[in-house]
Amino acid sequence: MLTLFSRKLYKNGLMILGWGLGLALLGYFLFDIYESMFGMNIDLQQMLAAFPEEMLAFFGGDVDIFDPAGFIHLEFFSYIQVILGIVAVSGATSLIVKKEEEGSLELILAQPVSRSTVFWSQLAALILTLVLILVITWGGFALGLASTDSFDLDQGQLVHPFISLFAVLLLFLSLALLLSMILPTSGAASMVSNLVIIASFFITSLAQIDDRLEGLNRFSPMRYYQGGRALSGLNIGHLLILLGVSLAFLLLAWLLFEKRDLRFSGTGWLRVAIRRKGDSF
Repeated sequence: MLTLFSRKLYKNGLMILGWGLGLALLGYFLFDIYESMFGMNIDLQQMLAAFPEEMLAFFGGDVDIFDPAGFIHLEFFSYIQVILGIVAVSGATSLIVKKEEEGSLELILAQPVSRSTVFWSQLAALILTLVLILVITWGGFALGLASTDSFDLDQGQLVHPFISLFAVLLLFLSLALLLSMILPTSGAASMVSNLVIIASFFITSLAQIDDRLEGLNRFSPMRYYQGGRALSGLNIGHLLILLGVSLAFLLLAWLLFEKRDLRFSGTGWLRVAIRRKGDSF
């Protein structure tokens, strides 16, 4: 298990460094941007008033941009869950099924290794990949915070939005992994999962200005994502909902992988299924 885990993590090394360092630099310079913007005599209130309410809903809605925490949410945490959510979906849909489509999974399972070992080792490496990206990103934010006196925040508070971000990313990852076990191709699972992310973003954003969407919004993962609002305290209830649903999806995906036939011979809607020894036709 350790060999499969370490190999997968090693293959994700460039992704960890690329996304982690890129987002860390963005986080670091956000603090300079805040000081530059509010150091200039610009009537930002008047500028914001010119934007329609519908547009502002997609970038935090009632978040106060003049508050440091609100600024961080608006400029980073209001959209990063969509970007990294798509990254998580891509990793999840290629975790198992992509190897089936390439024909490499049957070679792995031909070794003295169980399906559970393959599943959980690959999954652990992908989850750790996301964690390392977020930790590096948090490091950039922490350095930026240390370089300014304009933010009445401490490093501990700065961790909270990243915990909320990890929870919603884990849900998108687990959903994509589950769908990859149900739908016939990794491409189909990726498409449906990404549609869920985009739809969730739109529903939760529009629900801030249209109460009629609140019933639908209850089923939207984005509703339980706090983002920069977590700087003032984590909503443990929302966090547990995201983690609980994620765990349920992961367990279902694991059970399906354990029980179903191994698919091979290319991608597409029609693929050959190979049965394990002892299975009846």
